[in-house]
Amino acid sequence: QLYLSLSTTYPRLYLTKLQYDKPEAPTGFCMLLRKHLESGVIERIEGLQGDRVVLFMIKCHDDLGGEVIYHLYLEILGRYVNLILANQEERIIDAFIRIGPFDTGSRTIEKGALYLPPFNDKIDPENLDAASAVFKDYSEITAKSLIASFRGISPLCANYLVNPPIGENLWSHFVNFTRIKPKPTLAYLDGKQKFYYFDLFPEIEKKHFPTLSALLEAVYADIGRKERLRQISKNLLQFIKRELERNTVKLEKLTTDLEAAKNIDHLRIKGELILANLNNIQQRQTLFETLDYETGAKIEIALDPLLSPIQNANAYFKRYKKLRSSVAHIEKQIRITKQEIRYFSLIDSQIQYASPVVLDEIAAELAHRGFIRKRITRQKSKHPRYEVYLDALDNEILVGKNNLQNDYITHTLAKPEEWWFHTKDYHGAHVIVRNTAELGEVTIRTAAQLASFFSKGRHSTSVPVDYTRKRYVKRIPGEVGSFVNYQNHKTIFIDPDKDFIDKLKKVTN
Repeated sequence: QLYLSLSTTYPRLYLTKLQYDKPEAPTGFCMLLRKHLESGVIERIEGLQGDRVVLFMIKCHDDLGGEVIYHLYLEILGRYVNLILANQEERIIDAFIRIGPFDTGSRTIEKGALYLPPFNDKIDPENLDAASAVFKDYSEITAKSLIASFRGISPLCANYLVNPPIGENLWSHFVNFTRIKPKPTLAYLDGKQKFYYFDLFPEIEKKHFPTLSALLEAVYADIGRKERLRQISKNLLQFIKRELERNTVKLEKLTTDLEAAKNIDHLRIKGELILANLNNIQQRQTLFETLDYETGAKIEIALDPLLSPIQNANAYFKRYKKLRSSVAHIEKQIRITKQEIRYFSLIDSQIQYASPVVLDEIAAELAHRGFIRKRITRQKSKHPRYEVYLDALDNEILVGKNNLQNDYITHTLAKPEEWWFHTKDYHGAHVIVRNTAELGEVTIRTAAQLASFFSKGRHSTSVPVDYTRKRYVKRIPGEVGSFVNYQNHKTIFIDPDKDFIDKLKKVTN
């Protein structure tokens, strides 16, 4: 399937074999494209002007069965990215980003306007007659001058062109560049990932791919997921961060209050000393000094001059009783606050590897618990959309990526004798192997890979993963989230392997 991203940070276009979750509520522009292009056939794909402007010619049929041709233009120009739908006469039907006649820019992109390609007066690199004029004086050739003169020349490519091999001049090096065959390459320069459609890298760590799409899929699979996640989960992440910070500050304050509430014996002693020295205290006295009967040391007792000695003693006793009774309340609040910190830390870890569908379920869970307002959805799924994998022996393995999914697969779907996996020291996914027999090494390692990869330990090594029969896994009473207690378990140490996970067969549940 064709993957097209309009992200201003990572715009891209390629063919992919990966499956992507679709949002429950598509955008208005997406609905317009469906209206006009659904069931259409892409007749031709053409790059315009030798730059990052792509034309899709799509043949469709109108309501009466007549043939209709639509032109879909993808423009990726620096930080500007747009997708424009036009009819066969080049009249714009709509665009992802509209540009009015009085907005900044030389083109109008509005409904009904005539589509005009972006102005580009740079030289097509394959037009060697025009290109030769640029190379008349080698002393003036720099990476910047090549970028300014030619279409589609990136800084990476420009630096390659101004450094020809020994024995080859700049012009012949440029001519050979225009004739070079694609060899999609991914390399690592100074710890950073670089890629190009042919191998222009020195002898360093690099990897070649059979197609450009395979290269781009490898580069952007994780980057793109994080970008989509950032866009979709921005508000959710901000909320989680805010709640964690608020509860951390609250816990510090409660801990201080608890220490103060427990250190209250001096209030009782002062009250008792006042009663023992009633004859020695004068009316309107503000300070009284006596001996502490417990330590024998001198002690100063502040008095309220508006109160009698007995009333001052009662005031100390009242404060003592109030603080003593508050200890239980503060301890309860500390338990609740710690519980919320654990809960939001768990949610935070689940968001790190979440898909849009998982994020929707996390938001629904937070709304159900009253942390955020409920969102209106068009349809409600009958059950959480957990993921299903098959190991090399075709054993079905369920993976839960949020609390709703974890709770559902562990406490609703899993049978008592089936196997449950979870990382020992990290928040992460619940993993269920749907097999009641003793597990072989292949299945154990596959389930452990899934449990470790979809956890906070995914970037660590030798991640401990516990596994046991599901009947030994119990909910923790009163705990919020998918926390459990378990026993009779074994532990395997595993190095999370993304390539292994990517190669696993997934099943639609």
